[in-house]
Amino acid sequence: MQKSFFFGFGVKLAIVGALIATMIMSCKPEVKTVDINGKMLKAIESNVIITEDSQKLVLNEDSISKIYYLVRHAEKDTSIKDEPPLTTEGLARATKIADIMRGTRVDAIYSTITMRTMFTVDSLADIKAMKILPYENKTLKDLLETVKNSTDYNRIFIVGHSNTIPSITNTLAGRDIFTKTFDESDYGNFVIVVEKNRGLPMCTP
Repeated sequence: MQKSFFFGFGVKLAIVGALIATMIMSCKPEVKTVDINGKMLKAIESNVIITEDSQKLVLNEDSISKIYYLVRHAEKDTSIKDEPPLTTEGLARATKIADIMRGTRVDAIYSTITMRTMFTVDSLADIKAMKILPYENKTLKDLLETVKNSTDYNRIFIVGHSNTIPSITNTLAGRDIFTKTFDESDYGNFVIVVEKNRGLPMCTP
């Protein structure tokens, strides 16, 4: 039986990096919280998470079944009510997300069918030479069941909304990581959910 583990990054992405507020990790049987407030996320390279000050968290590839990367769409133009596009800051965030993910494996990229979500992962899809796979919020449960049971997609990137990414996280982690939706002004959460194979340690500092 596999067990889900959660890595949560309260990320404030900017053009120069990503601010990690708190990381919750399960390198041991119990869950512990490590405060790395102020660290800047530089990249995820293969199975290594790297901060701007060169701190590394190494995931044990052999012990991992699946990894889910979850983000809310980037900053949207709130002056446009119907299908708002991304702002200049939002486009910069989308580019930064692609840069962070450039050196790691991605098997599938999922997005709702809105301009703001599609544009958030457009750069990532370009550098990975992949298609963006659409989903609808009303079929979200079916999507999660599909990716959880897939033997082809084991590194999955999902972009969603302020009210869906917390719910997706809780479902995949099997517990309530988030008790409320993201604030409308908060575009900076980057969540990683790791599904672990039994028998091997998952990560090392």
